[in-house]
Amino acid sequence: MEFRRTHYTSHVTPEMNGQTVKLAGWVHEIRDLGGIMFLVLRDREGMAQITLFKKTIDPEVLKTAKALSRESVVLVEGDVKAEAKAPGGYELVPIKIDRLNPVKSPLPMDTTGKVDAELDTRLDNRFMDVRRPRTQAVFHIRHHMLSAVREFLEQEGFIEINTPKVVATATEGGTALFPITYFDTEAFLNQSPQLFKQLMMSGGMDKVFEIGPIFRAEEHDTRRHLNEATSIDIEASFMDHEDVMVILENLVVYVYEKVAERAVPSLKTLGIEL
Repeated sequence: MEFRRTHYTSHVTPEMNGQTVKLAGWVHEIRDLGGIMFLVLRDREGMAQITLFKKTIDPEVLKTAKALSRESVVLVEGDVKAEAKAPGGYELVPIKIDRLNPVKSPLPMDTTGKVDAELDTRLDNRFMDVRRPRTQAVFHIRHHMLSAVREFLEQEGFIEINTPKVVATATEGGTALFPITYFDTEAFLNQSPQLFKQLMMSGGMDKVFEIGPIFRAEEHDTRRHLNEATSIDIEASFMDHEDVMVILENLVVYVYEKVAERAVPSLKTLGIEL
């Protein structure tokens, strides 16, 4: 591909005024106000305003812009212009617009968040739902949280491991298992890495952790109970329960501080203050 993205929207700043950049993403909104036309381009990092002055814009660029519809996938090359009223404090005056993927209308749901959709509609069109800024914010916050967990535990001398998820027997008593067929043998989805962590202790790997899926075949009537969840497990030798509690307390504080520092746009999107 000759026409490649050079920046995400959040990486462009008003201080780059006059520079030429290339953005890629989805057409979030379209506003045609007569002598001027605005496109809002959305990528995973945020949004950018594309401003087309009809009297001075290349006719081919304007023709391409007018053929776009919301959620079209585009590549836009343009000059950065500082503009305090635009998202991110800048707008892009396009030199070239490539439409990579057109859209079938009508869209099954609104991705701007201005029109609510029923849960069934969101789940039936999950890829569209993930495009919503509020949904993406959850993934960004989760990413920063897990990144901070890894940072902290590595600083504390822990080594990350990955343990099997298809096992022959239960690793914890009193927990229902999901049975599966492993070729001609009955097996189960693992509900905890506990036995494998203890194996690592016996093997001399005295501080380990895992971030991974666990499975619990427990019937429930609340959406807050997950049959498949992500667990953060640690195991350490030469410690008592007080030492472990100190580590975990400090972990929570560290993660809280790092998420508050690194996930500001996503927290703001969800209306959360830390």
